[in-house]
This record gives sequence, C-alpha cells and structure tokens, in this order.
Amino acid sequence: MTSNTTEEANSIPEFWQEDLLGRREVANYLSNYLQKRYQLKPDEDGFVLALNAEWGFGKTFLMQEWAKELQYQNFPAVYFDAWKNDFTPEPLIAFIASMHEELSEAFNEIPAKEKLEDAIKSLGKFVKPAIKGASLIALKRLLNIGFEELEGITRGESSDFEYSDSEKSEDKKELVKKLGDTLKDSLNEHKSKAQAIVAFRKKLSQLIDALKAESKFQLPVFFFVDELDRCRPNYAIELLEGIKHLFGVPGIYFVIGINTVQLGESTKAIYGPGFNGHRYLKRFFDQEYLLPEPDHEKFTDALFKNSAIPEISGKEWLTGLHAEFYPHSGLPELFEIFAKAFGTGLRDRRRVMRIIEPALTAIKERTVHPCFLFFLAFLYERDSVKFEGLLSKKISLEDIVEFYIDTSVKIKYRTSAQMSSYSGSVSDVDIKEIVQAYLEYYDKSLAEIQKEFSKEVEFPYTLPQQLGYENPPPGRNSHSVKTSAAGYPNLIRHSGHFL
Repeated sequence: MTSNTTEEANSIPEFWQEDLLGRREVANYLSNYLQKRYQLKPDEDGFVLALNAEWGFGKTFLMQEWAKELQYQNFPAVYFDAWKNDFTPEPLIAFIASMHEELSEAFNEIPAKEKLEDAIKSLGKFVKPAIKGASLIALKRLLNIGFEELEGITRGESSDFEYSDSEKSEDKKELVKKLGDTLKDSLNEHKSKAQAIVAFRKKLSQLIDALKAESKFQLPVFFFVDELDRCRPNYAIELLEGIKHLFGVPGIYFVIGINTVQLGESTKAIYGPGFNGHRYLKRFFDQEYLLPEPDHEKFTDALFKNSAIPEISGKEWLTGLHAEFYPHSGLPELFEIFAKAFGTGLRDRRRVMRIIEPALTAIKERTVHPCFLFFLAFLYERDSVKFEGLLSKKISLEDIVEFYIDTSVKIKYRTSAQMSSYSGSVSDVDIKEIVQAYLEYYDKSLAEIQKEFSKEVEFPYTLPQQLGYENPPPGRNSHSVKTSAAGYPNLIRHSGHFL
C-alpha cells in the first residue's frame, strides 16, 4: 500500500471501515443535499426521504453508518430498526421510546433535554383510536356519510352536515346521537389524540428552537427508520402515518429505508388485491431516492465476506487463476468470472451464493475444485432441468453454452512453452473448455485419472489432473474410489433446496 493510500484509509472514520459497497459516497451526497435543503427551506414542515433499495444493496449498513457520521458531525441523529420492534402492538410508542432514549443521552446537560422531556410528556394522552379501518368503513356504509365528515366527528367538530339521502337524514342524525357510550368514548379518545398531536408538535418545535441556540449541535434533526418492508403491513403503515402526522415540524428530517415494491405488494393484504400499494406509499414521502446498484465486484466481495464459508486455511482452493494475471485470485474473483460468463445479475448472485455456501461447507476434503463447483451452482440456479440433462448426458455442453454462457469471457494463462521461452505471449481459455475438462474426468476412479494424466498436460487439464492426487480412504484402493468431485452434483442438488 502506498503512503497516499495509507493516509486515505486512515482518514476514513472507523464506522466506515467495512464499507464494501462504496456507500459512504452515497451518504455524503445525500447529507449535503439534505443539509443544503434545510438551509434554503428552514421553515418547511419537516421532510421525509424514502431510501428505496433491494435487499442486499447495503441499505441498512448505509443508514447505520450515515447516522453515526451525522452524530460525529454534531447533528442529532437516531437510527430505528422497525423490524426489531415489530413485536410491539404500538409502532409509534416503540419509535418514540427509541427517540427518547437516544436523544436524551445526546442532549445530556443542555437545556434542550428539558424540551425533549416536555414533548414526550405531551403524548401522555396519546391512545390508539378505537374506530379505524374496518370500523370506519362499516359506519360509512351504515350512515352513508363521507370519511371527511366522520373524521370531523372524531375531531369534535359540528355534526350538522347534509346527508346524501335527505328523506332519511333525520333518522340518521338520531342514530348518530344514539350510538351510545362506546362511540362517545371512542370519539373522545380521537379528540384526545388530536390534542396530543398538536401539543407534541408544539413541544417539538420548541425543542428545535432550543437546539438553534445550542452551539453544540447542527440542524436538522435526522431520524432513520429502517426495515419497514420486513414488518407486518399494518405495523409499517401505522408507523408511516404516525410519522406523517406527528413529526411534520420544521427542522425534523426522516430517512425511511424501504423496498417500495415489496411493501407496496404486502399492503394488498390489508386493502385488497387490486390496491395500488406503490402509489399509496408515495403519499408518505416528500422525495424518493433509488439507491444505485453497487459495483458488481464489490458486491461479490461483500457476499463472500458476509458468508459462512469455512476459513481458507487448511484447504487448497484450486481456483485455476494464475497469480501473474490475477494477483488477488481467490474465490470471489473466480465467482465474478463465472457470474460474467453466465450474465448473472446481483439478485441472482445472491441465490447462487445460497447454493455455494452450504455446498462448500459440506466438503470435507482438503482439496476443493471451485471451478467445477461454481459452474454447477450457476447452471443449477439458471435452469435445474438443464443441469440434470447435462449430467445425465441427455444434453450436450455445447447446448448449455449456446443458451447460457458468454464465451467471450476468457481466463488468461501461459503454456509451458511460453513460460520456458520467456516470450511474453499469453494464451486464454473460456469457461466451456474448463468445464469440459472436468466433465470428462470428475466421475472416474482415482486410478483412471492417475493413468490418464501420467504425462504433463496444459491448462485447463491441469485442474482435473489434481483429482488424481487425492488419497483413497483407509482400507480402500484407488481403483474402487471415485474423486471427491463426483459428489459435487449431489451437493448442488441438496444446496439448491435452500430458498
């Protein structure tokens, strides 16, 4: 590592050291945007940004470390994992408890802490409304009155409105009056809740004013809410609604980590199969940012770093990649080569990793042949029927290559003649040739392979040649024992059942 590189690494805060997908750059960009937005529009009634990303794109890491960076820069910032609190019946109570805990610690020994406590106390009358969802719909149908009018009743406003059916208006007015103590209690609870919301927002505004007078902190206050798409749909919607109604105060910014497609689909469980969930969710957000797809090689490195694959020590990982051309050769680099050859996207790479991870864990032999194992895993993920057809020899490798493999993806190597002549020339081989070498020999006995490769061979046949170096189990000879690679197809079949 050069001195410049060392200095650059040392300048990265500890909480970004594990940034495998380059998410710090995104956090810096969004931080600059949101801070400048607040400077230009300080009286804006809060702001909610949806950070939209698929699973595995580094959204959670980004939000956690971004919150730490903002705290490091003296911005009040709170990270809340909604899914970890999904067991609670009241999502807002869980969120406010987390907010209180983190901000109380940050505001220790400054006047703003008192304002925070006042804001929390103002929610003492905050209760879950008894009339909502299906109950509201039932009342609307019963009385033939609009939601706006019903909401007016719940706020304690006048109920002197016109019904659509004038002939029965008197009866309906009378029915409203005779709904009984239960309805009245529920309406009073709604009124108490509305009053609590007004009081909370007022106190929250006073908290922001107190922070403006504090040289210790910068504004706005940031709240990060993550993993909403993993929560129960009703829990997620209640939390979003509460954020919209409670926290619409200047100086309060929210970043909501979400997969809008996934959560939009799950809302259909509440509102019905024809419901446009994605459009509905947009009402909660002022702006949406689509987290860019990470660099493919960085994504692959992250997959391996976060996997449960056994430590490399103690095993001879035969990548088939020459260190001269692939100085960092290893499993991630080989995986990336096969991913490019199969044209595999990021989402499908995760599925392939779910096959490779348990398969590699199950291999007990010291020598592993990932070139063959990776090919089988990528093919199985793409088409398990073609996988079986190839191994049963009902389908040729040429057929597989024609449909699935990009033969322009090459692996560089030097022949024995090139190495001995120091000519500097290089040869290359594509995935098909490597796989063909394994398919010819993987299920033969150790003795057959030893006999076949008694003479020196060139790459890629140096790979199956290694199969003959295995030692047979005690009490058995090389004529009756097949290579360890003969069991790879079955390993892939078993691993392929992990969802």
